Amino acid sequence: MRKIIFISTLLLFFIAGFSQDISSVGIKDEFKTIAGFGRRQTGFEGIQTYTNHSVTGTQFFTETWANGSVTSIIKQTISEGFVFLYDKVRQELFFKPKDSDIVLLAIKGQVKSFIINSDKPHTFFPASNYDPALKDNFIELIIPSGNYQLLKITRTTFEKANMNDMEKVKQGDFSDKFVDHVTYYIYHNNELKKLSALKEGSLRKILKDESKKLDAFFEKHENDEMTEELLINLISSLNS
Repeated sequence: MRKIIFISTLLLFFIAGFSQDISSVGIKDEFKTIAGFGRRQTGFEGIQTYTNHSVTGTQFFTETWANGSVTSIIKQTISEGFVFLYDKVRQELFFKPKDSDIVLLAIKGQVKSFIINSDKPHTFFPASNYDPALKDNFIELIIPSGNYQLLKITRTTFEKANMNDMEKVKQGDFSDKFVDHVTYYIYHNNELKKLSALKEGSLRKILKDESKKLDAFFEKHENDEMTEELLINLISSLNS
């Protein structure tokens, strides 16, 4: 049996895991057991889920353990010598010492912020810092400063293959999937506003006071698809 080892000498806001059934820290049965936290763990293959058949997408923010840092609400930081793995499904942060089989789980209520380094540093905060209704979620800060800040929450769900979906069957798509559901937010004048859709109309509802700048921006980009990159360009232009 696996046991969760409490490591109070490391930091009060972290608990260690795992050489027991991980459902004890919130992993549901449908995601199987995150196996391999024992000595046979040599890389990401040990913590993949559903390894017995094809699954597209991933429940993790990065494909494997990544460099980064985590800071507690009492301003203690763990960084050098550790690697990190952010679970988008359960909104949980795992980390471990490099070259070690001991995996730690950050206690949400004690996390001030954390950073995951992939293509660039990605900074996350408890979403409840901006809106208490968003508790238990982490929100990523895309544009961290300026009159307008851009943030997003990525919630990931596991969706089993639907054998009754004839279109998918015709395409030969029989894979279970991890599907990302992304919501963007704009923080302005101490208020967090949800972008209902990644569309020009939704942006105009939130940014009513910037109609002239929006007119100029969308006239310049009238043939461009509305993507996260374009949204970043828009918010950056409003801050300039």
